[in-house]
Amino acid sequence: MSITDSSTALDTAYTEQSLVAFTGGVLTTLADCVAEVESKLHKGTLSTSTTPTLAQVQGWLKRAKMELAESRKFSFNRKYASLSTVPDQFRYSLPPDYAGGRTILRDITNDRFIMIKDQHQFDAKFPDPSFERADEPEIATFKNMEMWLMPKPNGIFTPELEYDRSGAETTADDFAWLPEIERWRCCDFALSESFEALHNWGVAKIYRSKWEYDLKKASKADGKKRWKSMHYQAISLPQEYNMLGNQPRSDRFT
Repeated sequence: MSITDSSTALDTAYTEQSLVAFTGGVLTTLADCVAEVESKLHKGTLSTSTTPTLAQVQGWLKRAKMELAESRKFSFNRKYASLSTVPDQFRYSLPPDYAGGRTILRDITNDRFIMIKDQHQFDAKFPDPSFERADEPEIATFKNMEMWLMPKPNGIFTPELEYDRSGAETTADDFAWLPEIERWRCCDFALSESFEALHNWGVAKIYRSKWEYDLKKASKADGKKRWKSMHYQAISLPQEYNMLGNQPRSDRFT
């Protein structure tokens, strides 16, 4: 038996909803963070011929963003992105920085929610989606980094995804979604990696300890904020929805 991978890339264009950015302060861009790392390394301006190189430091700063997005679970991790459907096409790629978490899908065109089903339930109901009728999408499922919609769209609709981001960049040098304190933490992580590259293990350990301590402290603060926002009690999704004075739609929590 042979397995043939698909050679056709599934590329969906997403429009990110514009959100208010955090105040820049001292560290506004990736270049500002690089300058902060340079000032602590005392090696002058980084380039392609220095140790570490400029590209390495930029990569470590970007990795720090992804580490933060993975460990921090508060509001700035949430992201909103919309797409335009293609008639009779039911497969769409997910945003490149999609990291799962609590995901909500809205049909902005018709002002309603689209149910997200487990892929096994979806497959049991739609064994071969290509044979299904085309209409307004009502059910979705996620398969790896793909989103499948049923019924197949019979026109151009605008589904909007709300999801947890991975921290990977969708626009070049994007630091605006991070509070400035998080940008300082990115610099600590990059400094730890930089001193490791210089084989200065003692200083690298200091910055790694600083990074880990701040990460634990921030995660504990996140937990306290979430617990307070839930009025110090475990609240289910339907309860949270009812607290806003709404009646839950029967299909939303199915």
